[in-house]
Amino acid sequence: MFSLLLSFKAMEVDSELNVEEKKLLLLALGGGVPQIPRPENASWLTDVSWSRICVLDKIGKNPWQKFATIFKDKLSIWKDVFDSERPAEQPWPNKEQMTPLQRALVLLAIRTDCTITGLQEVIAGKLGKKFLEPPSFNLEKSFNSSNQCTPLIFVLSSGADPMAELMRLATKLGMNEKQQSVSLGQGQGPKAEKAIEEGKEGGLWVILQNCHLAPSWMPVLEVKVEELNPDKVADSFRLWLTAMPSPDFPVSVLQNGQKMTLEPPRGLKSNLLRAFSSIEPEWFAESCTKDQACKHNFRKMLFGLCFFHALIQERCTYGPLGWNIPYQFSEPDRTICMMQLRMFLEENQNVPYPALRYTAAEANYGGRVTDVNDRRCINYILSDFYCPDILKDDYKFSPSGVYFAPAYSTTTDSYIEYIRSLPINQMPEAFGLHANANLVMAISEALRLLRNAASLQPKTDGGGDGKKTDDILLETSTKFLGELPKPFDCEAVSAKYPVDYHQSMNTVLTQELLRFNKLILKVRSTLSDVAKATKGLVVMSPELESVADGILVNETPSVWQAVSYPSLKPLVGYVNDLCARLLFLQTWIDSGIPQTFWLSGFYFTQSFLTGQLQNYARKFKLPIDMLLWNYKASVVVVVVVVVVLVVVRPAVDLSTVAEKQRIVTAINNDNNNNHGNKKNKSKNHHNNSNNLNNNNSSNINNNRSKNKQLFCHNHQLNIAWVATTTTVDFKHNCCCC
Repeated sequence: MFSLLLSFKAMEVDSELNVEEKKLLLLALGGGVPQIPRPENASWLTDVSWSRICVLDKIGKNPWQKFATIFKDKLSIWKDVFDSERPAEQPWPNKEQMTPLQRALVLLAIRTDCTITGLQEVIAGKLGKKFLEPPSFNLEKSFNSSNQCTPLIFVLSSGADPMAELMRLATKLGMNEKQQSVSLGQGQGPKAEKAIEEGKEGGLWVILQNCHLAPSWMPVLEVKVEELNPDKVADSFRLWLTAMPSPDFPVSVLQNGQKMTLEPPRGLKSNLLRAFSSIEPEWFAESCTKDQACKHNFRKMLFGLCFFHALIQERCTYGPLGWNIPYQFSEPDRTICMMQLRMFLEENQNVPYPALRYTAAEANYGGRVTDVNDRRCINYILSDFYCPDILKDDYKFSPSGVYFAPAYSTTTDSYIEYIRSLPINQMPEAFGLHANANLVMAISEALRLLRNAASLQPKTDGGGDGKKTDDILLETSTKFLGELPKPFDCEAVSAKYPVDYHQSMNTVLTQELLRFNKLILKVRSTLSDVAKATKGLVVMSPELESVADGILVNETPSVWQAVSYPSLKPLVGYVNDLCARLLFLQTWIDSGIPQTFWLSGFYFTQSFLTGQLQNYARKFKLPIDMLLWNYKASVVVVVVVVVVLVVVRPAVDLSTVAEKQRIVTAINNDNNNNHGNKKNKSKNHHNNSNNLNNNNSSNINNNRSKNKQLFCHNHQLNIAWVATTTTVDFKHNCCCC
């Protein structure tokens, strides 16, 4: 992300940056409502992608002039781009006239999973390929730039422990026996003060860990740091502090200290590079020197161990596809395994594979693993690296052969050179995962990167059209206030739809209106106050500032989400979705209980589902706890109408096309006839429930004359049928059943 922001700044200085394109990129091309109809023969194109294409079309300047029209005319070419494994290398219209930033926008719109590839092209084109790889962590540089009065502060992050690096530096500089470490917490303040005083006099390194766990002692720490005087403190004294981000940490200490952070490397390549860069050349050269075979085995298996460590760490980026529970494997896990590998090989003539696997997978790494399936997985993965085949030169870690253990070498330099030749973007095959597993991960990583980059943009800048920030806030707030309706009149609705024992939908509607009213009031009040704050009429509070920040970066404010239904939509999409939900409820109020319900349009869908069960139970005098919802997932071939409600009945399975057609004909005939009175219909309805429980083709054939009784006659039916290779599912949306 830092390289991307640096590239933007360099382009801006060189007058190469289109500010509007940069803004749209950081907003992930969100906020657009398509004005051009989507191509009918482009089922592969999602609504989100078409919305982003229309956003690009609105720019109006080359190469975006009539971009949506060109896209529809050249649909087959864009389909090839969409289907390609490497879309960034595929040709498309006007590609040669586009800048790297514009090509990245195209990838964001069509293939979001390849957005980072496009951004890497932007960085490499402006700054060079070396800015694509993070530099190795060098603690000694930070130490050399400090003095006895400058605290060195580690900002902690999950999955990384700076103590190993610190102890390595202490050993190198001969301070291993001249350091005191105190882990802060309740009652540890006096110990820390004593350690600081002794360190100042004796020139020791004083390490105070987890400062965020002692907020009440932080004022004392601030005083101790301010009292440091170069004339009264030994030159070799250093104060090391580690802390998670915390509002209680003294600001003056932060301003006067050397701030560092050690984050776990991202990607197989970076992880391997850090592992081999941290290995001391002397330790590497002196390990397993009893014979040549021992040296060869150690170096091969050491690389396999480092690759295993990188692999299980990177699996965490795939979410539940990687591990059922996310684990924070750290560098000390790998370090102890390296020491055990050396010990086992030096003390045994043959390689003790079972012992190595057990200590690594069950004790060291396995000590963190709590899920039984994850434990099986980590044992299985390790068996690919702690095995006799790894000692062979032709052994590969992946089917493509890109990843393997390099040939024997006496130094770490050749291994580092091989690691640098690996691709920057890792392949999912290395993890034993399908290529599709990379899609979700790549999309989330790209959107996270853009979201974080957008949050770092100065709030005083205007948009690409030259508008000031206050103008944007005022215009957007006014627009949203005009789109949002006023709160519902719940008393009038309760009078029109009173509580009814036989119709629970009245209660469901009232409860939904109360929930949405709370959300509407919060949204309207904050938007109104933001508009007043831009005019200087009210003070910009932290709550209003968070809403303003959300408006500027097209994110739903957290103060809205606190009283809202679950939603992952950006700001404009969220407001449009909210208005659609409110329109659905208003239509219900004006026209009565709808024939078809928008299931995902409810604030609390469970209340609607429970209300339907109550209606059914009360009508047929059944215990509600004996009712359940039935659903069936099918491979959809034809969908005529999408209906919402499926009640207690299994799908009708048919074995032949003739049977399907016969049932469809029976239903159509049934819709045109009016049968019996309500008493008989209720009886038929119960008989139908018993018949459907058999759920087989022979039952349907034997009761052909009763086909017209399979559906409720109390309401106008809205029947949908879903045809698959083996079944036809009949569903209806009758409110009473």
